[in-house]
Amino acid sequence: MTLKHGKYVYVQLDKNKYVKMRYLKSYEKAEKANDVNAYIILGKIVTKVSRKAKILKREDLPVEVRDKLPK
Repeated sequence: MTLKHGKYVYVQLDKNKYVKMRYLKSYEKAEKANDVNAYIILGKIVTKVSRKAKILKREDLPVEVRDKLPK
């Protein structure tokens, strides 16, 4: 499972459930890091995450993105 230079992050849903998301770095450079358009949900729910993966908590995301996450 490669992460392609930090393009992908994982969001922890439950104890062993994660969803893979694409994070657009261009929004980080433009100081819009909490913009809704910076996150693209891929919809893949996984149980194993790479050791080098960046794992975010659901509370760290903007509200609009949090509502779109699978439960």
